[in-house]
Amino acid sequence: MTNRELLIQELEQAPDDLIQIIQDFLDRVKAIRTNHPLAKYAGILSDLEADELKQTITTECRQVDLNEW
Repeated sequence: MTNRELLIQELEQAPDDLIQIIQDFLDRVKAIRTNHPLAKYAGILSDLEADELKQTITTECRQVDLNEW
């Protein structure tokens, strides 16, 4: 069963108040994804590329050389 099918199955059994909360959340997500200036970059990196980038930032950018100045 796909994620979509599982979600639909869950939604069919959910109470109306929870459905409203989920709908509000989806509306906010859609608004952010379409209007945010960085939205066009979402999902362009693979998981491996993202992990490599995080590792590089952690090892290269979080170091301070006190003797540099």
